[in-house]
Amino acid sequence: METITHTSNLRIGVGTSKNRDCLQAVHEAVAHAKTNLGKETADLAIVFATTEFSHPIVARILSNLLDKTPLIGASSAAVISNQGVWKNGFVIMLIDFPEEILVNHAFVKNLNEKGGMNSGLELAEKLLQGFSGKQRDLSIILSDGLSKECSNLITGLQEKLGRSFPVVGASASDYFHFNKTFVYANQEIFNNGACGILFAGKLNFGLGIKHGWKTLGKPRYITKSIDNIVYEIDSKPAAETYQQYLGLDLTRLKKELKRISIFYPLGITLQGEKECLLRNITAIGDDGSCICQGDVPVNSQVRLMIGTKESCLEATEQALNEAKKQLSHCKIHFALIFSSASRLMLLGRDANTELEIARKHLGENTPIIGLYTFGEQAPLTAAGYGGRSYFHNQTFTILGIGTRN
Repeated sequence: METITHTSNLRIGVGTSKNRDCLQAVHEAVAHAKTNLGKETADLAIVFATTEFSHPIVARILSNLLDKTPLIGASSAAVISNQGVWKNGFVIMLIDFPEEILVNHAFVKNLNEKGGMNSGLELAEKLLQGFSGKQRDLSIILSDGLSKECSNLITGLQEKLGRSFPVVGASASDYFHFNKTFVYANQEIFNNGACGILFAGKLNFGLGIKHGWKTLGKPRYITKSIDNIVYEIDSKPAAETYQQYLGLDLTRLKKELKRISIFYPLGITLQGEKECLLRNITAIGDDGSCICQGDVPVNSQVRLMIGTKESCLEATEQALNEAKKQLSHCKIHFALIFSSASRLMLLGRDANTELEIARKHLGENTPIIGLYTFGEQAPLTAAGYGGRSYFHNQTFTILGIGTRN
């Protein structure tokens, strides 16, 4: 059973497929989405797909099937829809907006070469074209999950869009191979880039973001770091923090890093923020440095964190309550889920439980699609939105979309 919604002239058609033949899967999903939309054309297409779909032939097929419909998307370790969590699958949402809602789309390439700040400025400039004098509501950004420039990308975007302008996004993932991740933009599928959309008009949104990891041990301080590499914590090699707590030598720490990074990320306390910003450790250098997914500011307070399945699912409930509270006065027409790939590993089969919690809160008939990410972009505190967006790890981020009367 696929999902179709016609509300206040806003139409949604979702199509899914887990056909092992990628080309057939794309045809099936697009056909279902068009049927459920009730028309052949749409104002926007959003695609999330596992990495086997990241092929130029898939891009050409999508271009042929969707004609000139603007498209954004990303690769994922698994895809999320009302149908379930699939480790092999293709999900597409077609959206037809009412006239009073405007949407612009754009993309940038060569993210690493240009730098995140310059890429963010370029992407924002493209998104703003034709929006002069319009009330802008929200931007959604998808980016290469293996680029170290994702934090700077958001900073660049907010330089143009506004320091407190709501920017919500996700970094593409693969199935923990850390080889290549991809973004979809119109007729292309590529890595080392980013794509996004900007909304203006009578759009309402509700945003919830929580992680569920708890602080562990005493606070420490980052005494030496550059971008995403932490060299020293309390003036000692960063890895010693893990070695002391877990009782492992450096060789064993490197060998078990994937598991340790999921259960024990670093939690950064930022000035003026109540929530901890989490960082996964992706590699450990021979000098004891820790390479993180996302930047780690020098002089920031840091602690080890610990997560469990129970605390993760509690955070899912909390994030959904946050999003619903912000949309209490209107119907949620559709929702996007950006959930950390680390949560997929930690939850295992209970990843479907996380989806069921979302369906319970949002309603069985609310169209939902999502992906598992190598990083989420959102403010630390979503309720009563205000303040800059950050690059996160380990969170469950839910974005519900509604319209104003």
